[in-house]
Amino acid sequence: MAKYLYILILLFSFNNVNGNPKYEEIDKKSKSVPDSLKTPEKIAKYLTLKLKSEDEKVRALHIWITHNIKYDLSLLDKNVTYTSYDKLIDDTINFGTGICDNYSQLFHYMCNSIGIESYVIVGYTPEIDSNEIPEISHSWNAVKIEGDYLFLDNTWAAGYVNYKGNYVHKFIDEYFLIPSKEFIKTHVPFDPIWQFLNNPINNFDLKNKDFTNLYVNGTFNYKDSISTMKTLDSITRIKNKIKRITQSGITNKLIQKYLNESKEQIEHLNFSKWVVYYNDITKIVNSAQDEINMGINFDNTFIDYLNKRFRNPKISDSQIENTIDKANLHLYQGINQLKKSKKRIYSLKYSGENMEKIKQTKNYKKSLIDFITELERKILEVEPSIINNTNYSKRYLKKWKPLRNFVPYK
Repeated sequence: MAKYLYILILLFSFNNVNGNPKYEEIDKKSKSVPDSLKTPEKIAKYLTLKLKSEDEKVRALHIWITHNIKYDLSLLDKNVTYTSYDKLIDDTINFGTGICDNYSQLFHYMCNSIGIESYVIVGYTPEIDSNEIPEISHSWNAVKIEGDYLFLDNTWAAGYVNYKGNYVHKFIDEYFLIPSKEFIKTHVPFDPIWQFLNNPINNFDLKNKDFTNLYVNGTFNYKDSISTMKTLDSITRIKNKIKRITQSGITNKLIQKYLNESKEQIEHLNFSKWVVYYNDITKIVNSAQDEINMGINFDNTFIDYLNKRFRNPKISDSQIENTIDKANLHLYQGINQLKKSKKRIYSLKYSGENMEKIKQTKNYKKSLIDFITELERKILEVEPSIINNTNYSKRYLKKWKPLRNFVPYK
């Protein structure tokens, strides 16, 4: 029950649960859509088709989501994982239920589909009247409207948990387009960049509910920082995020857990990146093997022709030349590919720190190097044959036909 306490406390501060008069007409039209609309793209387009301003469009999406998606308390105790982002979105629409991540990701998806700049922000929601931190993290959204970043929480707006611990699906118009300086008092992002403040409040001050810096102008340009962040690769972005969070202070278990998950994410990305490179090299090695085998096959065909003295059936000069040329072509294409792959596999390093993955990558690398070595041994066996057959074919084809049977093999 403790994990829901913060929702109950906030419940007593609600002043407006019916709606904002400014959006009264939009709210009436946005609570439902035709049953024929099944995808988030079509629903978003329908809701916003006749709306002009960005805030009106965001409002329409906010109203539909909060009125049609119910919070599923049972999911809190389940370790629900999705095979893809699209699967999460589809399940949220199809079942009409979810937790904060479903609400925030669906809203983000629908905003993107109509060209509204949106963000999913992860953090925690401290108690208003105490220093207690909930046991679970939370996610919400921010949108950029006419150059300003404003917050909204679709999850909290959709309903609340009553004193019996039951979820009540009832719209509460308290968490729509809230300015940064107000929202930070109830929603703390793990990464301070998402406070959208020029003087971000560190976690120590947040823990003590010291919001003095809200009224002090700072020099942090979060807009430029966000723009720069978008140009960085995933691993660098996460590393920079970890640095910002650490500098802001690790003041509770949720922050530490998020940092640990971020570090694990870097490990996963490093391993995935390594696997991609490794698989690319493996493809080259396999292609090299195919080329070498084709070279061997053409050489064997030439030897078969030779054993029959190029008769039974009669083999034309062009066929003789073409066969040995292909033997050379495929063999040396394979050799070149093998050299390329060997150079790449030796230079391939795993940049992660997980000892199990380090051992795993070393084993994979060794296996591939051993395979390359076996192919090199095969080349040493077959290359002399192809060289000899090439030289013989040249002498044979230059000779006057009546005297060809007297051309020595070596």
